Amino acid sequence: MDVQIGNTVRCKANGNMEADFSGVIEKVYENSALVNITDYDAKTDSMNIQDLQNKAVISFGKMKLVGAK
Repeated sequence: MDVQIGNTVRCKANGNMEADFSGVIEKVYENSALVNITDYDAKTDSMNIQDLQNKAVISFGKMKLVGAK
């Protein structure tokens, strides 16, 4: 996956988040990226988002590019 800093991605729910969420890539690693979470399900993940401080490292296989910078 060709992702760059500033790209918007849609991520699948993972061990930290109970529902799918969207965010902006802040840092790219070899097989994953640090995502600043911008849109999430407030009913299920409001406590999780506070614990994560709006950030999560997500595998490229669990995200889809929705907006390029």
